[in-house]
Amino acid sequence: MAELTVYRLTFHSGFHLGARGVNLEESAEHIPSDTLFAALVDAALRLSGDGETFAEPFEDRDPPFLITSAFPFAGDVRFFPMPVPLDRWFGPETLRKRSKDLKKVRFVSEGLFQRMLDGEPMDDWLFPKDGGPDPVRGVALQGGAFWLTAEETRGLPEKMRVPPDRLRALHRHRVFVSEPVPRVTLDRITSASNIFHAGRVSFASGCGLWFGVHWRQSGDALQALFRQALAVLADDGLGGERAVGYGGFRWTEEPMGLALPEPADGSLMWLLSRYHPQTDELPAALTDSPGYALTAVAGWLRTWEGAAQRRQRLWLVAEGSLVRAVGPGPWGDLTDVRPRYRNPQGDLPHPVWRYGFALGAAIVAPDLSGTRKEV
Repeated sequence: MAELTVYRLTFHSGFHLGARGVNLEESAEHIPSDTLFAALVDAALRLSGDGETFAEPFEDRDPPFLITSAFPFAGDVRFFPMPVPLDRWFGPETLRKRSKDLKKVRFVSEGLFQRMLDGEPMDDWLFPKDGGPDPVRGVALQGGAFWLTAEETRGLPEKMRVPPDRLRALHRHRVFVSEPVPRVTLDRITSASNIFHAGRVSFASGCGLWFGVHWRQSGDALQALFRQALAVLADDGLGGERAVGYGGFRWTEEPMGLALPEPADGSLMWLLSRYHPQTDELPAALTDSPGYALTAVAGWLRTWEGAAQRRQRLWLVAEGSLVRAVGPGPWGDLTDVRPRYRNPQGDLPHPVWRYGFALGAAIVAPDLSGTRKEV
């Protein structure tokens, strides 16, 4: 089992994380592992003046630690990314009748996550349709975007708790709200105003994001630098629009961590981070996968060595994908995405790293006939 240290981020005023292109009106609703790692490297650079010291061990395919993406939590309930291939846990009848409801689910609770890892069929755990009978096992939050067990509702924030006979009301409770916020810019010469909107994700009381760290190598100095970098990010903020107060947070290290079954060579892995397969891991990591999703990562880089520039586009396997572990691990790599084109100012003198190491949990394939089997 891999023992993960869990960190909780509680945001003061929400955050903005660019979802695609230059459209400010949209914001991602969780923080991917590659974005989180890049922010930590930048914070370490400002702390020590040498961010390369923080990133250097990852260049040799032997990272001292692995991180998950940051996912929502509500009170004591941690949520995980919904897996991509739904037919591995649901029978044909459920998929036919409840396909629209299943497509809405973005996050599953820890209790459901552990059951799915064990290969348990999930048909009887699915929450009832909106307006249907009182839930017996499964409950929905935020219109079905969050799925948890009826037992876990006791761990929700106090303002979300309802009597056992009113669990259907949780369908309307929100963990977060993602909405465009009006902003005004002023012309420097004429002082003419112009309105625009920037997306913001704000959380309900007692809710926020969590992420896990698997420390593969012990080292007090590195762990101390990690916590210092996290403290810098807490003050400076994560994501964009930080000048107007977005992204600032409080962080805590949970006394109880998270244990994940470690994938072995050839086993299936449920990704809790983004993943950039190495050349020798392809094509087996994906062609032998029951289901995965790809996401394109681009955007701008910030450097003290020159003006901001567009970094190279990189395709990563998204969280929630099921991929095949090829070799003993670790899987993935750190990719240099510095721009490479004819630049009068010359190329950047330092790498621009994008984190693509996989952190996930080994799963057991459910047999919907009732027989459990290893994969």
